[in-house]
Parts: sequence; structure tokens; C-alpha cells
Amino acid sequence: MERDRDWVRLGRAFAEARKGVPLTQEEVAERLHVSRTPVQAIERGRQSNGKNFTKVTSTMRSYARLVCWTEDSIDQVLAGGDPRVIETPEAARPHPLAGLSPAVEMELHSGETVDQTVLHLGPNESDARVVVIVKSGENATKEEMDEAMRQWSRARRHLQSITSDPEATPDS
Repeated sequence: MERDRDWVRLGRAFAEARKGVPLTQEEVAERLHVSRTPVQAIERGRQSNGKNFTKVTSTMRSYARLVCWTEDSIDQVLAGGDPRVIETPEAARPHPLAGLSPAVEMELHSGETVDQTVLHLGPNESDARVVVIVKSGENATKEEMDEAMRQWSRARRHLQSITSDPEATPDS
């Protein structure tokens, strides 16, 4: 029964696991692609509007994965047990896409990669650079992939001409 579940206990367990990693609430929020408010609510054991939680949310499940709890750990804690850690917490490892916006990260995980390149904005390897990753639309057909490659080929030549001579004006 939902009312028998101890949401405050779950919140304390999450806070303890977070501190053991160690991460701040802000860092957890960034990794989960949410604001700090839901993290605070989860750790408080009450929704941000002050009402009791009525179900396990996707953010809670993501939080559990972040601190490497087993899939059933949330239910175990809610029922009065302890969470089980299955490996070194993901949070303890550097995030491969740290610093990217959630929108960019989402795009990187959608569609198929058509091509990628690095364009240098100066003559030296240490100069600034632009990283371009070309993705197809979701469930693109072979024809759509071929068209995406043609469009990218034109755009790539244009971008390369801009980056090779900063004073050049692009052709229209």
C-alpha cells in the first residue's frame, strides 16, 4: 500500500548515498538533467508542493542508477530495508558529456551518426575548434540518410571555407 511507504526514509537514503559519492545536490541535478528542486524534494521525502509522493518517479529511478543502487533498492528502502549498491557509483566516474546542455546531449543520443568532423578555427592545434556531429532523423530511411549526407557535404565545404580564411565571405 502506498501509505505504508516511507518516503522520508527514502529521501534520507538518497541524501546519504549522494554524500558518499560525493556529490552536491546541484551536481546530481545536472547529471539527471533536472533543476535542483526535484532533487531537494526527493531528499526531503515530499513533493516540492509539500504533498506526499504517491509513486516512484523516473527522476528517482535515475537518481538510484546514479548512485548505483540495484533496480529494486527504492522499493526495499520504502519498505524499511536498505539499498544495495551494485558497483562503483556512476557519479564517482567523470561524466563523458559534462558541460553540454541537456538539449545537445539529447540530440547526441538520437538518430544515427552520419558523419563527424573537427574544424580548427586557427592555424594551431591548440586554437579553438568546432566539433560537428551530423545526426539523421529518428528512423531515417536509406534515402533520407543519403540526402542528409549530401546536405552535410555541401555544408561541410562551406564551413571549411569559413574556418580556413577568417576574412573570407561565404559564397551564397
